[in-house]
Amino acid sequence: MNNRNKGKESIPEDMVLIPEGLFLMGSTREDIERLLDLDRNIEIDRLDNEFPQREVYLSAYLIDKYPVTNAQYKRFIESGGYGQKVFWSEAGWQYILQANPLESNDLDAISHGEQDCPVVDISWYEAEAFARWAGKRLPTEAEWEKAARSTDGRAYPWGNEFDKTRLNCAEVKIEKPTPVTKYPQGQSVYGCFDMAGNVWEWAADWYDSQYYRHAPNKNPQGPTIAEESPYFGRPEDVGISIYELKPYAASKMLSACKVLRGGSWNGSGVVHVRCANRDYDEPTYKNDTIGFRCAKSLG
Repeated sequence: MNNRNKGKESIPEDMVLIPEGLFLMGSTREDIERLLDLDRNIEIDRLDNEFPQREVYLSAYLIDKYPVTNAQYKRFIESGGYGQKVFWSEAGWQYILQANPLESNDLDAISHGEQDCPVVDISWYEAEAFARWAGKRLPTEAEWEKAARSTDGRAYPWGNEFDKTRLNCAEVKIEKPTPVTKYPQGQSVYGCFDMAGNVWEWAADWYDSQYYRHAPNKNPQGPTIAEESPYFGRPEDVGISIYELKPYAASKMLSACKVLRGGSWNGSGVVHVRCANRDYDEPTYKNDTIGFRCAKSLG
């Protein structure tokens, strides 16, 4: 029995199978030129991290159909996941000991929030621990992108034209996360929901703006270390267009960041929710625009 057939027989109800094979990852110069025609405020240098576009081969894998919801994450909390070191990396456990999130209002909001909305205010370390508890892992950046855009290099999960009726982003003006099943018309070819907008999603990879220039073309796992200081500031420092951000003396320099993908409810649809768009933040960071989904290897 090959892996593909094995996967088809054992696909959990809340996951989808992404078949093995090649897909187009990243952006071409022509892609960016088309963006500039739509929004001349884009800081073009910030998009260099999407070059070059290349063919990447991925083995078959499973990925969650939806972002992890408040209801799912609540079960992790109630099961005592925050007290079981087996689910945490060493760095994640140190984070938990120092931040003590069980005493914060963030987790209270999860318990009292809408159960079918994506969980937010979750650091990368917490996302990693939940994934282990669930018998899964975080998707690599390449796995996330293939699940979002299929094999043809499309700009959005549904095609190449932005359409605000297919997602929750700044142009819709909902200004908060929405239930993960709200936009079936925005799902990807493989049946993944909310891979454009609603919440940013943590990926497994360390962030390096130059990674595509030397990454392997088969099952890339991300760089072994993060780029030291990729940029200044955070998306919320400038509202919906991080690409207008200019460094200034008082801004915080980020370091050792993890990858974020997919855009959120307060992100500009033209730029942020594109399948190729890459963002990042420190693994301890959390806010109400960041969530995650899980993946699982076959075999």
